[in-house]
Formats: sequence, C-alpha cells, structure tokens
Amino acid sequence: YLNNLSPDSKEYEDTLAALVVVSDIADQANDSLKHGENLLHLVNIEYSVGGQRDLLQPGRVFVKEGTLMKVSRKCRQPRHLFLMNDVLLYTYPQQDGKYRLKNSLPLTGMKVSKPVIENVQNALRIEGADIAITLAASSCSEREDWFHTLSRTVSDHARGPATFSSCSGEARERLWLSLGEKAPTLVPVSHVMMCMNCTSDFSLTLRRHHCHACGRIVCRSCSRNRYPLKYLKDHMAKVCDHCYSELKKRGGNVSGTSGTDSPRSNRRSIRPLSAVFQNIHPPSLWRRKGTASLTQVGVSEEGSMSGTLQRSKRSKRNWKRLWFLLKDKVLYTYQARELYHKKTLYYTFKAEDNHTAKRWVNAMEEATVL
Repeated sequence: YLNNLSPDSKEYEDTLAALVVVSDIADQANDSLKHGENLLHLVNIEYSVGGQRDLLQPGRVFVKEGTLMKVSRKCRQPRHLFLMNDVLLYTYPQQDGKYRLKNSLPLTGMKVSKPVIENVQNALRIEGADIAITLAASSCSEREDWFHTLSRTVSDHARGPATFSSCSGEARERLWLSLGEKAPTLVPVSHVMMCMNCTSDFSLTLRRHHCHACGRIVCRSCSRNRYPLKYLKDHMAKVCDHCYSELKKRGGNVSGTSGTDSPRSNRRSIRPLSAVFQNIHPPSLWRRKGTASLTQVGVSEEGSMSGTLQRSKRSKRNWKRLWFLLKDKVLYTYQARELYHKKTLYYTFKAEDNHTAKRWVNAMEEATVL
C-alpha cells in the first residue's frame, strides 16, 4: 500500500508511521517465539537428562546438541553433548532414550582444540577448569562444526559481563588463598561421574571421595593423603594430591601444626611410621586393579533396594539365603547383621520369583552403568 502512495499524499506519513509500529510488533513477536522455542529446548533437556536440575536459568540459551565418541584406551563410547551459552552438559545415552549426566562443564576458561592423535580421525579436545575430554566426530565437517560452534560460544561467553568473570576469578583466588582455613563448598556427588583430578570414571569399585580442603570429588588414588586443616582445629582430614602439595608448601611438615603440646599433637608426633605409609603411592597399574574399601552401613539403612536373595558361588551348587542392600551403587551382603564382602565377584543369585529377579537385575544395571 505504501509503495502505491505518492510522497505528496496526505496518507503517506500516517501509513509510514503505521508501518513502523507493525514492524516493531512483528519483531517482538519473533523474539517471543524464539524465546519460547529456547524455553521449550531447555525444558526438554532437563527432562531427558537424569541428574541435571535447575537448568532453567535467566539468560541461558540453548546453542547445539549432538553425539560424539569418547576416545579411550580400550574402546570408544558415545557421549551426547548439550551446549548452552554458559555451560556444556557432558552426558551418555541410556537404553530408555534418555541421557545420564556425567559432567557439567562451565564455559569459563574452556579451551577447544583439534589434536592430531594416531589412529584417531576427526579428534576434538575440550579442556575445562577441572577436566579434559578427547572426542571423535563421525566426519571432518561435523568436527569443524563443533569446533567453530564451541569456540564462538566460549568467546561470546568470555566477552559477557566483565563483573561476572572477575568476581568468579576473585572468588576462586580467595578460595585458593584460604585453602584449609575455611570450610570449602563441597561439590554435589550427583554432579560428578569421574575423578576431577585424573578423570577416571567412577564405578562400583572406584568410589567417590571429597577433598576437605577444596571440596572437589576425587578417586581413592588421588586422595590418599591427610593433612591438618585449620578450620577443623588442626584435625587430620583427607585431601587431594593438588591440595596436599600446596598445603605442604605453605605449612611445611604435617606434624608442625601448633606451638602447644597437646595430647593429640603428641600422639601424632610419635607415629612417624603411619605418616610414611600415608605418603606411599602404589603403581598406577596396581591402583587400577585394586578395589576401594567399602564403608560400613547398617542393615536398617535405606537404599535403592533391599531384600532377601539366595546366592550361590561360582564353584558350588548349594544356595544360601542372605540379606542384600543396594545403596549408592554398592551391593552389600548381610549375615547375622554384619557386612559381608569378599574380593571375588563371581556370584549367581536366585530370587523368590521372576518379578523379584527382574527388579534386582534392573536395579543392579542402573547402579553399575555410568
């Protein structure tokens, strides 16, 4: 209509003003539509990813998702990535079509590269603050797409509000300076599926351990040291290897905690042999094959499932009736109200009926799959 009007027409100015108003309304409608689509994306991701909560955050925008293959020594495993403008969700697919959260990687300080690895094509490496992951794409174009998208998103996030990045950096600096002096914020156990130091996958035998100095979750091999922490009144506490090295540089010997000779410090000072054994690190080969010690739990404690089963060892035919408790991805066996656990894992179980057996199988599979 405006194109058919002459600039000298009386309706020309009114039509031009109306066109501006209609254009603004259309732009707002498009923005609302995009916001609705983004909100729907985030809701679907939060529903399909187990272990992920509070995904809906102000200003969070969905960017990209896709499946890449994790490069490991033994085999390649599929990993599904959900990329937002401030975080990368590192998940693995499950049989029910959903995903299980393995790590939530902030984009702050993230580095993306294309390494050259022997016998690995289209490799993509993602390095975060606490973890490094090597993935492989199915094609060169897919790798390039992920590389450019990740690089652009990380750059955009770094150019975001300067106050946020500076505050987070100052917070990390204050935490590092007050290491051992103040209680750290413990990383939730459900948010981490691999060691935050050596990136070993947690399993039924490789358990999670909190570092009482920095609050990160590490494996047993990375938390064999103990150090007296000031916020615990110089009581010995388990710390990770990184914190142990830093605390040792600052405080010197472990026994030199205070100037007063308390009974506790005296007992600690006359046990040099135990301190020596705490600093002995076994070879990495033995470390991977060794099993982590199990924490004692009571028979009456609640777990994901508990009940009576009949168990038969590999070399025997007789069945023994025992009480089992599945708690925190660990299967406990009870006999006369005592925790029973042996090194052998060759067991055959028999339930009362097929329904009970299927429930146990499903519960065990869910507890052992990472």
